[in-house]
Amino acid sequence: MDYPVSQQLIVFLQAILLGAAMGIAYDLLRPLRLRLPFLTALCDGLYCLGITLCVFLFTLRQSDGEMRGFVLLGMVGGAVLFFCAFSAMLRPVWSFWADTLSALFHLAALPAAKVFGLCQKF
Repeated sequence: MDYPVSQQLIVFLQAILLGAAMGIAYDLLRPLRLRLPFLTALCDGLYCLGITLCVFLFTLRQSDGEMRGFVLLGMVGGAVLFFCAFSAMLRPVWSFWADTLSALFHLAALPAAKVFGLCQKF
């Protein structure tokens, strides 16, 4: 099926946004992989499955199931654009929120640890 150039441009811009979203998702997993290295393989596997599903659904919906060259170029370009322009700036933000969530989970687990320690005494 033939698409007008304006629709191809819209799909290309959407592919750039999808590529940037893939970069954000990968960047969000970085603090988890650094703090819990034994979860790296699991995180990468889930990332690949999620991205594969997103690309598959995007391809089905936007380009009628045909993987077009400009769509692939847009996704790669969006990811490269994110990593070159925004990743370094956002890395401290992701790290801060990972540390905050870690401290929050630690505080939430304290009562359970105290109860568990008390149960061991009995």
